[in-house]
Amino acid sequence: MIVRAIESGDAGAWAAFRARLWPRASAIELADEVRAFLDGESGAYVAVAFVAIASDVPVGFIELAVRPFADGCDSAPVPHVEGWYVEPGARGRGAGRALMDAAEAWARERGFVELASDTEVHNSGSLAAHVRCGFAETERLIKLRKSLR
Repeated sequence: MIVRAIESGDAGAWAAFRARLWPRASAIELADEVRAFLDGESGAYVAVAFVAIASDVPVGFIELAVRPFADGCDSAPVPHVEGWYVEPGARGRGAGRALMDAAEAWARERGFVELASDTEVHNSGSLAAHVRCGFAETERLIKLRKSLR
């Protein structure tokens, strides 16, 4: 298993992984965000991204943004795991942990003392993966919406 920083040749795989992670999002917008990051655009939200490769095939990614603050954290700013995905057939083989280790190392090298993340309330698999990587749940939140039309 190799984990390394995302490179331009990873754009297609990264965009595809993002579309699988966020199926309700626009695949075009997700790919545009990949291009913005890889082109070094100053407005790109993602600060760093890593890819996991097994047998010369990309199997997952993790991406971080640096947020001004993160709920449940004591320090600010805080690197936040915005996306973390491993292909179903590659799960349970260390790719997720290796990706998280790379994210943690990146954050430590820059002097950060915490790493934040989140998951949907019903995503027990993601919660379990976070806990296995040493995260502690700080709160639960249900967001609400009311249309005014």
